[in-house]
Amino acid sequence: MLDSPPGDGQRLVLPAGFDEIVRVIDRYVADRRAGLPRLKRSRASRMPALLLAREPDGDTAAGAAEPDPGLTALVLEYGQRLVSSAGNGTTRHLVSLAPHAVVDDVRPPRGGAREDVAAGPHVLLLADVARQLSASMPERAGALRLPEFNTCLAVLRADIPPGDADEERRALRHLLRERAAGRFEPTDRSGQLNQAVDGKWGTVLQLLAVLPGWLRSLAYGMRLDRRHPWMGRMLGQTGRSFLDAAAELRAAHQHTLAQDAARTPHPEAASLAARDEAVVRQVLLTALIRDLARAARPRVWSRLRPRRGWAFVLLLPTVGGEGSACRKFLDTYAAVVRDTGSSPLLVLGAATDQLPSYAAAPPRRSVPAQGGDPDAHRAGRAAAALFAAAVAGRAADAVHVLPLPRTPDDGTAAERLARHRAVRSRPARRLDWVRPVAAVTAAAVLCAGGFALYRELMAVFFPEPSALTASCRQVPSGEIVGLTDGIDGCDLAHGLYAPDFRDLVRTLGRQNARVDLDRPYRTVVFFAPLSVGSESKRTVPTGFQMLRGALLAQRQVNDRHMKSQVPVRLLVANAGEYFLYGSHGGLNKTNRSDVDVAQMINERADEDHIAAVIGLAQSRPESQQAAIELGTRGIAVLGTGVSGQRMVEGDAPVSYFQLSPPDARTAAVMAAFARHSPRLRAFAEPSPGHSGPAAVVVFDPRDEYFSADLAHRFDADYRSTGPVHLVPYGEMEDGRRTRAVADTVCKLVHRTNGFVLYAGRSSVMEDLFPYMQHDRECRARRGRVAVLAQSPAPDLVLHPKTMAQQYGALALFYHQSSLPDPDGPFTKSFRAAFGLSAENDAGAGYDAVNILAVAMDAIFTTDRSFSPSALVTYLQDPGVREYVGESGVITLDGGHNYPPNKEIHIREITAEGTRVTDLTCGMLADGARSVTRWGPGGRFDCPVDDAS
Repeated sequence: MLDSPPGDGQRLVLPAGFDEIVRVIDRYVADRRAGLPRLKRSRASRMPALLLAREPDGDTAAGAAEPDPGLTALVLEYGQRLVSSAGNGTTRHLVSLAPHAVVDDVRPPRGGAREDVAAGPHVLLLADVARQLSASMPERAGALRLPEFNTCLAVLRADIPPGDADEERRALRHLLRERAAGRFEPTDRSGQLNQAVDGKWGTVLQLLAVLPGWLRSLAYGMRLDRRHPWMGRMLGQTGRSFLDAAAELRAAHQHTLAQDAARTPHPEAASLAARDEAVVRQVLLTALIRDLARAARPRVWSRLRPRRGWAFVLLLPTVGGEGSACRKFLDTYAAVVRDTGSSPLLVLGAATDQLPSYAAAPPRRSVPAQGGDPDAHRAGRAAAALFAAAVAGRAADAVHVLPLPRTPDDGTAAERLARHRAVRSRPARRLDWVRPVAAVTAAAVLCAGGFALYRELMAVFFPEPSALTASCRQVPSGEIVGLTDGIDGCDLAHGLYAPDFRDLVRTLGRQNARVDLDRPYRTVVFFAPLSVGSESKRTVPTGFQMLRGALLAQRQVNDRHMKSQVPVRLLVANAGEYFLYGSHGGLNKTNRSDVDVAQMINERADEDHIAAVIGLAQSRPESQQAAIELGTRGIAVLGTGVSGQRMVEGDAPVSYFQLSPPDARTAAVMAAFARHSPRLRAFAEPSPGHSGPAAVVVFDPRDEYFSADLAHRFDADYRSTGPVHLVPYGEMEDGRRTRAVADTVCKLVHRTNGFVLYAGRSSVMEDLFPYMQHDRECRARRGRVAVLAQSPAPDLVLHPKTMAQQYGALALFYHQSSLPDPDGPFTKSFRAAFGLSAENDAGAGYDAVNILAVAMDAIFTTDRSFSPSALVTYLQDPGVREYVGESGVITLDGGHNYPPNKEIHIREITAEGTRVTDLTCGMLADGARSVTRWGPGGRFDCPVDDAS
């Protein structure tokens, strides 16, 4: 990092305005919190990653950008800017002005130790970055300590003989304690003192010198079971045991090394090894970022604190294809940085190949200056805006593309960069001791006489309301089920999406804190499965989208401040995976514990003024039993995302309503699409003797509320058109069974030249798709295999390019019950609040809260102390009449517990990774109009509900 600049650096000519970009970057390298007021400088911030690209030639679309290998020199030249010459006379040497590292695709990273070579390039890459950052610390700024990163590295390097899990765990504990023992040994000076004092006092001094180290070593061994809970969350482990998480991390790493050593690895095993390698990289990078965040902000009493205002700089000069080192590092950075709270790592890279899909689009072009010349300062202003937003805590994207003009600058830019250095390493001063002395003095005063007074003041100014009662229980699956208001200390997050859930609960707590509990208010509970068990690798984040929509609606409702209005307080209730713990007894035959979340809601109905429950999100006997239990308490339930026919028939209580169409309507629309769609016919041909292609229906025969019900209804509607082949596939199948199912499906599709009707749960679609993608029969077809799904995997819908990248042999058509306006106020507000695109799940949660708020405001005008049963009565009569919401036109009353002729769309993910709408039927929110025909020229009739 302290090498001399390249020989041709002075001949380097930069794009127009690049020196302004350098000034912006210099400002935040020198002070990562530049622009923040002094009183707010403890606020967590995350530095953005800038990916330099070129503006395209010609008159192309605004915001476009192109990679350019020539930008590598710009990044390397900036690295030389962070090095200066110091010393006197002939003893001058190069010093670093800010810690920085370079990831070089050409030069392999230097590991030093032989075991690093055997650890794999993915580990060696991050180890080399950490080494460079440590070596480039500015003079007299202290050493860079990386305790979490080095501990993880020691786990991966450990030479432990194979054995059972307990033996490996004990060996790992012993190795880590031996590694840390050197830090706890007495110093040489204490040994010299012991030798100088004879007799019993020498023995006493020797014991006093050894005892602290022995106690610290013992405490360290005990802490190995209570450290690094973040690593366990990343690896899907329960509890806080570092040893358990370390053993899982080591197993993933060993599996990757074994596959790398294999000459002809199996495709599936290679895919799993690539996933394990990505997990190891993410854990190591997370540990490094956590260490850097602590190093950037030492303890308040540290004399190094004023000197560490700079950012840690990482340079990626060649962000090329997916196999390059720079690209792998950037992929890992983008995957982990959204879960890190504060990160002082500033990443600057040059795009030399295709731009990554996760990189945020460049800002829109500004109007050219007079005379037609391009705006040379546009890129500088864009960089300044990105850094200001990130430092203020408003940045949502991890990586941003910054397009540079193609117009060259005047003169040689390298000379200008060398002359105008803005980064300075702050010298050490005597006043640096003022802060630690003052901090220690203040702490001593507070501990001596202020602790009791502090507690009294906290009790006076921050009382805990009686309504904030924690209701959460840990269950055998490792999940925490129950309900929370976001500020009662109940953590319901568990599984792969736990960080996302915690962010939503924090938002919930902030919004609930603004509700005045001393004035009339009502509480709505969002009730759904929001976690997965420790043994499961599946999750259904659709519930998170519904919750995001509900949170947005709560904020907007409470911000209206109308004269006669009921403020809405929102609780979140987690029923656990498969809604297992949402109810007890009755229709719920699987919950053998004493945990009943629906009963928890009933018990808090009076204390929290609970008026209604929304969500459920899944059609299961367990969720219907929960609706029944809530109905006995007179609490209205408004289901979102629920489609099983039994949910609205048979055992459905009078207090139950839902916003989504049931299976009968969904099956009829999907059968009509399969019968007539020209787009589907492009992948499937009519069977001999039939007017339509064969349908291979994948369903779960044990899932009677949703999967089996939808499959049989589709069979009844479609059998007159083409043959129907039923293929059972359980929701809880293991990998071997999944492979056999994929083989059966692909053989049937290849033999009949038909299509797949996927009637399974969204959480298991991506279990089946990889096996279908690699099946010989599916890949042997002339065209792609068409899959028509009622409940697609949410990640495929939110990121449609994944289909083209991972499942090129398949074509996905999917059902969607609404289509929010992409340019409407709801979509814009949702994107501004959460940084995500809105779709029907988010719209359903949004509409549920708004519908209940309108109903409660109407009741409140005549009955300010209304009970939950009053809301049930209102929804039955007068009900909701053609409410135009974001999830469609909604009518609910005593005769309609779901909206009749509900809006339905069939959408397709094209080979280019875009989404198009092939079918639209029902009462549309767009223009509040009824669509009765679909297809080219409106040739086909839309199915209509029997009861209107």
